[in-house]
Amino acid sequence: MTVPPLPETFVRRMRAQYGTAAEAYFAAMELPPARGLRINPHKSPAEPLAALIDGVGAPVPWAADGYILSAGSAAGLHPLHEAGAYYLQEPSAMLPAALAAARPGETVLDLCAAPGGKATQLAAAMAGRGTLVANEIVPARAQVLSRNLERMGAPNALVISADPARLAAAWPSLFSVVLADAPCSGEGMFRRHPETRLEWDGGAPARCALRQMKILESACAILKAGGRLCYSTCTLNRTENEDVITAFLAAHPEFEPAAFTVPVGGGKTLEARNGCVRLAPHEVTGEGHFAALLYKTAA
Repeated sequence: MTVPPLPETFVRRMRAQYGTAAEAYFAAMELPPARGLRINPHKSPAEPLAALIDGVGAPVPWAADGYILSAGSAAGLHPLHEAGAYYLQEPSAMLPAALAAARPGETVLDLCAAPGGKATQLAAAMAGRGTLVANEIVPARAQVLSRNLERMGAPNALVISADPARLAAAWPSLFSVVLADAPCSGEGMFRRHPETRLEWDGGAPARCALRQMKILESACAILKAGGRLCYSTCTLNRTENEDVITAFLAAHPEFEPAAFTVPVGGGKTLEARNGCVRLAPHEVTGEGHFAALLYKTAA
């Protein structure tokens, strides 16, 4: 299959956004996609996984139990995968749940949870204590989410399928942690699923941003005072990321951006700006992800 070129409008916008780093970004977008896995600490075998599974490489710097996986690894076909000993997940997608930092005993909501990578990561951190609600508005995707949480052995997880606005009305100020990995224009899929390059259009980021703001409004209502809100997307454009967070913070003075750094390997770290960080494919091993961490200081 011939890989379609990156959309012209996308190229123009990202060149303006990245400036002198744009060509490195575009070159990275034509490389093979990054792969990774997360060990399930509650089902991990006694032997090191690298001794049992082919292609397990270096640790993912920003995610506990995350490892880079080689392109040719058949880890998805191994019985340990079916048994829930690990979850296949591209490395940069491990960032949001790591930032949310769910703890045992907390009430946690993954608002847009399918297929379950981030939900299972939250569940691992909670160690079976507290309550994890994993929501997916599309029923068929909610079934996939449910199977993955069951496979990974999350005894304290509940899967639901509801519009976030309905949850906000039913569960005001209930959760101590909310993760909203919002539906986006899918630019982070351009390398792993090149056919999505043909489906993207220049108006997608703006349309997605409107939906993302609505999701954040629901997340705001659901989160209790003193709680943590992590917003993320698999796009790197400003429209769906920094601009959404800036608008949300302007409308909600009860929230403040968190100050934090993200280790990216080699002794280097990324420092959050206004609570936001981005992992780009020309800078780290991953397909690219944006994440923001906010604290709700008042009701």
